[in-house]
Amino acid sequence: MKNILLSYYIDNNSPYYLGTIQPSITPNNQINEGDDYNTYILRVENHCGTHVDAPKHFIDSGKGISDYHIMELTFKHPLILECQKGPGELITLDEVPKTKLDGFDCILFKTGFGKYRDKERNKYLTQNPGISPETVHLLRQKHQNIKCLGIDCISISRYGEDEIAKKTHLTAFKEDKKYGDPLLLIEDMKLHEVSPIVKNIGSVIVVPWQIKGIDSAPCTVIANLK
Repeated sequence: MKNILLSYYIDNNSPYYLGTIQPSITPNNQINEGDDYNTYILRVENHCGTHVDAPKHFIDSGKGISDYHIMELTFKHPLILECQKGPGELITLDEVPKTKLDGFDCILFKTGFGKYRDKERNKYLTQNPGISPETVHLLRQKHQNIKCLGIDCISISRYGEDEIAKKTHLTAFKEDKKYGDPLLLIEDMKLHEVSPIVKNIGSVIVVPWQIKGIDSAPCTVIANLK
């Protein structure tokens, strides 16, 4: 068996959602300046880099990410779903197989937009594809086995459409008798390198930063290959 990462490292140049804080990793104590050891000061907003959104992100009474047990962050039947998208395009109902998702507990949407993350930063931040609220509704209503969605874009929703973004997230997070459990959402995922081994992924483990009380957190996503 082999493990691979589906998440990015955070550094001073990491993309960050516009309107939030740019990450800053600053040397503090440094051996090369005469100190006995190295330390760093981290200034990172909790939605920076690859991160997992929990319901508390949009619903104050919802579960925060530290409320989840590690087994709730372990997905034994993930699927990487190819949905190639151009700037601003949404993943719609027509593109989600309506009868082939039974048994999967985590759907990772590979739009191909991750190729712009380093080369065309402004496009990655302001023209990203997303998932329509109607698609999230369908997944929650018809496939209640699904507990998590991920995407290789800066956000699960398009930039600059605040009301649609809010609707998409609320549809994913709200408690409703016609739905299954509220979803987790993983954004800014590293999926562009996995096409040769898509069918070999046996499980996905999401390891968020261990910080109490926050809504969401940067995370390490580990995929296990069969």
